[in-house]
Amino acid sequence: MTTVNFGFISELEGGPALKGYVPDPKNSNSGVTIATGFDIGQRSLNELYKLFSPELAKKLAPYYGLKKQKAVAALQKTPLRITAEQAEEIDKVTKSQLLNQLAQRYSTAAKAPFADLPECMQTVIASVAFQYGDLSKKCPKFWLAATSADIKAMANELNNFGDRYPTRRRREVDYLLKGEAV
Repeated sequence: MTTVNFGFISELEGGPALKGYVPDPKNSNSGVTIATGFDIGQRSLNELYKLFSPELAKKLAPYYGLKKQKAVAALQKTPLRITAEQAEEIDKVTKSQLLNQLAQRYSTAAKAPFADLPECMQTVIASVAFQYGDLSKKCPKFWLAATSADIKAMANELNNFGDRYPTRRRREVDYLLKGEAV
């Protein structure tokens, strides 16, 4: 069983947003984002209708596939607002989807179950995956450290990640190392 602390990840993501926004449109490939980091721009229309209730999918549909300035323009034209219940629906689906994919990829690459890792490692790996997606492709050095179950190498890679989110990376390192000490 996985023991990912989604409260920690939600805190890093700024909590569930009920108003759509585009994080860092000039420097990222992000689309309209809602709830706890759900990027509609990375999804297809078909996916939205498969994942969510028809009412919610219809509300999210105008923003699917839009990224960067196109996403910003769409939000300016039609602002996106959802209810707390809709954010909860999105978060539930997103967490489940992320964990299933991550656990499968990890278990294949590491030849050991993701669920066997300590909670601190599961949480930090999930946090980076939540932000970047497929870690083997997007963050291969971190993925190698993670699939080797090497906490020190994971912390070192996070400390030298070189992305635009050093505060998040430092918090992940702190979480990882505090968990290791327990």
